[in-house]
Amino acid sequence: MRVVLDTIVFVRALMNARSFSGRILSEFAPHFTLLVSKETAQELLEVIRRPELTRKYKKLATIRIESVIELVAQAELVALAEIPQVVRDVKDDIFVATAQIGNASYLVTEDKDLLELTDEFDFEIVNTKRFIEILEAPATR
Repeated sequence: MRVVLDTIVFVRALMNARSFSGRILSEFAPHFTLLVSKETAQELLEVIRRPELTRKYKKLATIRIESVIELVAQAELVALAEIPQVVRDVKDDIFVATAQIGNASYLVTEDKDLLELTDEFDFEIVNTKRFIEILEAPATR
C-alpha cells in the first residue's frame, strides 16, 4: 500500500505519538510505503519551524530537524514534473500531485479542502481515523 501523508498528519504525529497521526507513523508504518516529493518534504520542514506555530505549540520548537529528515529519508521519493491546480489552496496541490505520480492508494489528511475533493483520482483521500480503520481491517494486515 502506497501512501502520501499531508503535512498536518506529520506535525500532529510529531506533537503527540498517541494521536491518530502518531499511531500511523509509530504503529502502522511497516504496513505501507510512505511517498514524499521534494516539495512535500520542503513544506514539512518549513511548517514545523513557523514562528507562529512554535509559539503556539511549544513542543514543535523542541522537535529535532534530524528526526524529521530521518523520517522523510525512509520514504520513497516521487519526482514531480508538474503540479496541476486541483485544490482551492494551491499549497495542497503538491500532495495530490505526489499521490497521483507516486501511484498512491491513499492520501491521508485532516485538511477539509482535500477531504472535500470530489474529483476522480486513482487514490482515496481519507482522514487519519479512517486510515487507521483501513489499516486495522484484517484484509490489509
